[in-house]
Formats: sequence, structure tokens, C-alpha cells
Amino acid sequence: MTRIGLVVALPAECRTLTRRRPRRGEPVAVSDTLHLCLSGSGPDNAEKAAHRLAAEGCNALISWGCAGALRGHLASGDLVLPTEIACADGTVLPTHPDWHRGALRYAETLPCKLSTGRLAASDGVIHGRDAKRALAATTGADAVDMESGAIARTATALKLPVLVIRAIADDAATAIPRSVLDALDPHGNTRLPRLMAHLARRPSEIPDLIRLALAFRAASATLRAMRPHLHAPGKF
Repeated sequence: MTRIGLVVALPAECRTLTRRRPRRGEPVAVSDTLHLCLSGSGPDNAEKAAHRLAAEGCNALISWGCAGALRGHLASGDLVLPTEIACADGTVLPTHPDWHRGALRYAETLPCKLSTGRLAASDGVIHGRDAKRALAATTGADAVDMESGAIARTATALKLPVLVIRAIADDAATAIPRSVLDALDPHGNTRLPRLMAHLARRPSEIPDLIRLALAFRAASATLRAMRPHLHAPGKF
């Protein structure tokens, strides 16, 4: 039996899968064949979560959550099912081809735009327009996140199939407000009091924050639409 382990960086992304509130680093069962681990953001946290899921008996791994667009043809709420991940060290790792094809067949029934182009893995937040353009040029990627590279490396080392399912939050023209970045804790969670304090000093960033919140809502809706596929991933 295939037991799927999903690595999910943030609590808000976990809510697209379950109403439960998992503790960071502790795998929880969503169903008999589906487990998730709230990792916290970044490659180190993702790697630890992937190993923890494998130790709990998961024999297939998914990187699940949001991504940032690097190219203008992708908008908030679009779905990214990459065939390969360009890691920060220059390594390019493939997702499992058969599993990817099954996910793609399901995704093509959804109303959102779909990208199967390369995903770039970053060690940190890529938040500026110029930084996004530069990363697209150097990697050939359509989108970026911080966890998929580490999850793919772990899956490869453990000889497990891996799939990446990501929805676009910020598009290529969107710069994440400085107030948001300054309010993040080491695990990627937003410290609300600190965010409010920064916004009080930078009120001009409030419209950008509202746009980012709406973008995340669109991405979350796409992830929820993709969720039924997780219960029928196909055979390996």
C-alpha cells in the first residue's frame, strides 16, 4: 500500500488539507494512506520533515503548498506541477514521471491555469521583481519555493517517488512587503504584533499586504481543488 507523506511548510497551507492543527515536526494522519508533517519554512526544516515522514512509514513524498511566480504568464491561483526541480546547488532533480502524469490528468479538469515547467528551489525568500527575473534567467524556472528541493533530495536519497504540488501566491510582478518579511519568525510564521508595528511605520505597504492576502486566498482555493487527487495517486 502506498502511504503518502506531505511536507507542508506553514499552518495556513495545512488548512487546505485538514482542520487539525498539527504540531511542527510531528507527522499526523489525514487518512489511512495520507500523512502530513508541518515543517516550518526553509530547506532545513523541509528535509527534517521528509525524513520524519519516511521514518513513520511513508513511501512516497509530496511537496505541498504555495510558490512564487518567476514569469509573467503565471498569476495568483495558478497550479504548478513541475516535472523537475532546480536545486540551489545547481542540481536538477525530476519528479516521478508516472505519478506526475496522473496528477496532471486530474489537474487538467480544474478551471485554473496549469504549469508543468521547472521549479526553482531557493534557500531564502525571493521577494523582489528584479530578484525573480534574475532567478528565472539563471534556472529556466517558472516558479520558486524554499522546500521542494530539499524534499526531492531526500526522496532521491531514500529512493522514494516524489511529486510537487504548488499553487502560485505572489506573481512575478509582486514584491512581498518589507513589513511582512521583517515580521517572520525563523519557521516562516508571521508574528502579528511585529507586523502591526511595522505597518504603523510603513502604512504605504498596507495595499500590498491586502493584495498578498488575496493572492494567498486564491492559491489556497486551488490547493483545496487539487486535494481529492491525493487519495488516488496511482501505482508506482
